[in-house]
Amino acid sequence: MDPADATLPILTSIVDQPALATKIALIGLAGGLGGGLFGIGGGLVIIPGLTMISGGSIKTFQVAALPVGVCVAGSSAVKNLRAKMINWRWIRWALPATILGSWIGSMLAGSLDARILEVLFGCFLTATALRESWALWWGKEQDGKATPLRAAPVPVLALILGTLMGALSALLGIGGGILAVPWLRMLGGLPLRSTVATSSILVLLTSTFATLARIIPILRSEGFAGLHDEARLMICLLPGGVIGGYLGAVLMYRLQVRKLAAGFIVLLIVFAARLFLGR
Repeated sequence: MDPADATLPILTSIVDQPALATKIALIGLAGGLGGGLFGIGGGLVIIPGLTMISGGSIKTFQVAALPVGVCVAGSSAVKNLRAKMINWRWIRWALPATILGSWIGSMLAGSLDARILEVLFGCFLTATALRESWALWWGKEQDGKATPLRAAPVPVLALILGTLMGALSALLGIGGGILAVPWLRMLGGLPLRSTVATSSILVLLTSTFATLARIIPILRSEGFAGLHDEARLMICLLPGGVIGGYLGAVLMYRLQVRKLAAGFIVLLIVFAARLFLGR
């Protein structure tokens, strides 16, 4: 355990530690709301939240957050499917590349400098935030299509997106939605709500592959006993994550697009700053 986490309590019993379990449940709710509202999955909120209130390994938190991310994306996808806002052309082309990217990421995880990737990723998020701020300032953020900046056809861009999402999931431990949303906005030129809805499906697929990639090796080497800590965290996180994911998707369709865009810009800036400063 990191020395800085030595004074933090570790969840060993949900019944005997109700206060800690409640805090973890609220983190799950916050992760679900953020995932459903912006199509980013819940891990980017859940993992930092857990490191702030509970001692333990970051790897344990990642394994616990991944299946929660699947449920968050799944619950928000229910609302997005009903609204018929998903762009299936991007999904069809990105899906096989996501599987390939997960394999590439797992193979390169030990040889690439993740810090360089984080900085490059932060630059991309910053550029997207500037682009979104410009559109919001001049009143160009509407439900209609944005002007895409793409120089390649959708199949090529979707294949690249899927590969990067899979690779980043393995290298950085994220669901990939924080990449998919700005990618679909800047290069795909999709309306904001369609972007969030499409990203939720991509996150659902990516998180599923990442969950299997992380859990199967543990089960093979240690059996179910190797997932005791993760299971306790998942039990606390899941209810709030599922409820929050659906409520976030509902709010996404009720908020004015300009307010949604403003919230998205703030989110981009926060995560870009986090990447530049280090995790």
